[in-house]
Order: sequence, then structure tokens, then C-alpha cells
Amino acid sequence: MNNTVPKAVAAAVPSVFILAFMASLGPFGDTEYTPSLPGIAQGLGVSYGQAQMTMTVYLAGFALSQILYGPLSDRFGRRPVILVAVSTFLVGSLICAFSTDLTLMLFGRVIQSLGASAGGTLSNAAVRDAFPEAMRTRIFLKVNTIFALAPGVGPIAGSLIDHYFGWQFNFYLLALLAFLLLITLLFGFRETNRHLNPEATRPSVFIRNYLYLFGQPVYLFYVLMIGVGIGVTYCSLVEAPHLVVTEMGYSSKMFVTVALCIVAAFIVGATLCSWLSRVLSDPVLVLLGLGIMLTGSLAVGLVDDLHRVTLVNMLSAISVIYIGIAFVVPVATSRAIAPFEKIVGSASALLGSLSMGFASASTLFVAILPGDSAQVMFIAFTASSGLGVVLTVIAFVFWRDKL
Repeated sequence: MNNTVPKAVAAAVPSVFILAFMASLGPFGDTEYTPSLPGIAQGLGVSYGQAQMTMTVYLAGFALSQILYGPLSDRFGRRPVILVAVSTFLVGSLICAFSTDLTLMLFGRVIQSLGASAGGTLSNAAVRDAFPEAMRTRIFLKVNTIFALAPGVGPIAGSLIDHYFGWQFNFYLLALLAFLLLITLLFGFRETNRHLNPEATRPSVFIRNYLYLFGQPVYLFYVLMIGVGIGVTYCSLVEAPHLVVTEMGYSSKMFVTVALCIVAAFIVGATLCSWLSRVLSDPVLVLLGLGIMLTGSLAVGLVDDLHRVTLVNMLSAISVIYIGIAFVVPVATSRAIAPFEKIVGSASALLGSLSMGFASASTLFVAILPGDSAQVMFIAFTASSGLGVVLTVIAFVFWRDKL
């Protein structure tokens, strides 16, 4: 197969590094501060459950604001929109760093989310703009592998910074990364949208495009599968500090080990998925990934039921889940937006909005569930993964030829 990008496209092809940086800053910011949740709760004088709300409001703002970025980028271009968004993220990070109470912290996290939500949406849209169809799945695998790794890598830096410098410095790091991305985009990212649509932001067009997407059951199916994968990711990362620090008594430095296990598991999963993609169809890969996630979720419950809740046992079970997530998220992303050439910005935006909305609801569910961390994780992981498997089987029965 000829993998050369056609000359007409090559002039505006962005580097995979820039696309990955755009897509991953938000997820990195989601979880880089999670090892500091116990410290934030103590520093702001609130409960751990209240501190977890900093993730819930972030994901909610992330989900809602993405709806706007698609049409805005279809109308004005990907480049100006991402520059404004990254600047917003930088401001929000500084507000969080200087927060002295929970209200200000929540406000800062919402501002952060308004900027962070653009990265994944516009990165997906730029891939759809710039690369021919034969190359997109491989590009999405590269970009979305880094995107999905970011929530696992974040706690590695966050745990060390929290231990040696304090929770505020995690937000200083996010501000620095936003500044570096801003400079990178100014000098290294050219406009990829060659079909600016002056009508894209008109309310009638805006509503019509989203109503059209809501009428596409296969698109909604893949979006929900992405939501399942991302939701389980965030549930594990917001509950893990309570398990490791509060219940097991480890210092926040232990998150280096936790995050390295998660990253390793995802790399294994992405490698297996890439290899199996040569012989299995994308829908089968998604079902396989969900089955692996469900297996790991049930293993968490078994560990808890046998009263063998140790760090090694929990990490082993959760690592299996992340192998499955590495199948689901990149493949479902590629399949979801592939059919939508003229409204790719809107398709990517709605994808991000709905999937992150599912993730936000999942973290809220975790925050209000009673019981210890192992019980909470088992319930949340099994409910999400089981739902994904059931819906995928139904989709195979009714839409096999369309998947």
C-alpha cells in the first residue's frame, strides 16, 4: 500500500507530535493533579469527596464546551480556535494554583476545562482534514495512544511534584505546558481546514448538524464506547489516591509505580491492537477490548471478595482493564468520525462532548458510592464495561454491516 501523502494534502499536514500535544494536554491536566487530592482536601479544609468534585466539574465543563469548538473551527479554522483555547487553559491553571478555598478551585477547574476541551476535538478534526482515509486509522492510533496514555503519565509527574513541592506546583506545571504548547502552535501548526464554512456557526446550521449526528446510530454507538473507555480511566484515577494514600497508607510518591503500571498496560494493549488490526475488523477489536475490560473489572471484585486487596493485586487487575481500553478508545474514535467530511469539526466536538459527559457522570457516580475503594471500583468498572459489552453485542445483531 502506498502511504505517501498526496501533494495536495502534504502542504498542510501537521506533525503527529503537535497533534498529540494538542490532544493530550487536557487529559494530562485531568489527572496530573490527582495525587494531590488528599493534600488539596486538607489544604482547603474539605472532605475527600468534595475534593473529587474538582474532577467532576472539570469533565462537565470539558464536555459542554466541546460542543462549541467544532462549529467554531469549521467557521474560523482550527488554528485560531486552538490558540484561544490553550490561552484559556493557561489562565485556568494559574487560578487553580492560587486557590485558597474550594469555590475558587472549582472555578479555576471550569476555566481550565473550557480551554482543555479544544485539544482532542481539533486534533481529531485536523487528522480528518489532512490525511487520506488509508492513513487515518494509523494516525489516530498514534495520536490517541498518547492521548489515552496522558491520564496515566500525569500522576507520575504529579506524585513527585506533590511530594517534594506541594499541590500548587502541579498547576504551575500545567501553566508551563500550556505556554509551551502555545509557542509550538504559533510556529509549527498551520491551518488544515481548507473548507471554511461561514454558515457553521449560524444557530440553524449548528442545530441541524448536531441533530443530524444524533440521528446516526452507528456514530452514537462508537461515541458511547469511547465514553465507556474514558469513563473507566477517570474513575480509576480519581479513586486510586484514596485507595493508595488513605486506605493503604502509602505516600503520594507511590503513584509513580501506579502510573507506570497503567502506562505499561496501555502500551501492551496498543501494541496488541495494532498487531491484531491486520487480521480483525475494527468492530471486533472494540468488542475484544470491552471483553478484556470486563474481565479486569470482575478481577477487581474477586480480589475484594477474597479479602486480598493489596497494591499488587489491585494493580494487576486494573492493568488488564487498561489493556482493553487501549483497544476501545483509538479504534472507536477513528470509526466514529470517518464518514463526516463536511462537518468533521462538529462530529469530533460532539464525540468529545458526549464521551466526556459520560466520564463526568461516571466520576460523580464514584464520588457518591458508599464503601471502600475496591468495592467502589468494582461496581463502577463492571457497570461500565458490562454496559459496553451488551450494547456492542446488540449493535452486532442490528447493524453488523454498518459498523
